[in-house]
Amino acid sequence: MKTSRDIANEIVRTAIDGDIDRANAMLGHAATSRREGSFRLRSARYFVAAICLAIIFIGIDALDGKIIDHL
Repeated sequence: MKTSRDIANEIVRTAIDGDIDRANAMLGHAATSRREGSFRLRSARYFVAAICLAIIFIGIDALDGKIIDHL
């Protein structure tokens, strides 16, 4: 897999060679793919955080019910 630096160098090389349309297309594709990847990464973090919070709340509710029944 290419790094961001490799992709940028390839886009600049293409633009210097005079194929501006292809360089613009490559730049648009690189920007779109970067945004999608970061969105998926962020959404996975939020999903894990939501699941953890749900488990904590269910645990507190279960513990609270046990304490009240015991008293």
